[in-house]
Amino acid sequence: MTRWVARPRVLLRRLPEGVVVLPARGHGPTSVLAGTAEELWDLLATPHSVEELASELAARHGADPTLVAADLEVALDDLLGRDLVETRES
Repeated sequence: MTRWVARPRVLLRRLPEGVVVLPARGHGPTSVLAGTAEELWDLLATPHSVEELASELAARHGADPTLVAADLEVALDDLLGRDLVETRES
């Protein structure tokens, strides 16, 4: 099973507007994660599958886990492309 987790050396700063993150290798632009993206980031402190993430976020917001999972696939691929997360097989 694929699990997603924040890269260990991502630099971050919490601001009232959200979390500002800089890629682990220091290459690339900074990103500001706010709202549910900030909640996702907090969950990614430990490895989670898409299903686990979707279940947790759906429960928090009273949403359909299937719809949340579809949105998460896009969001996680984006974070991966920014070098902010990594995958692990378990």
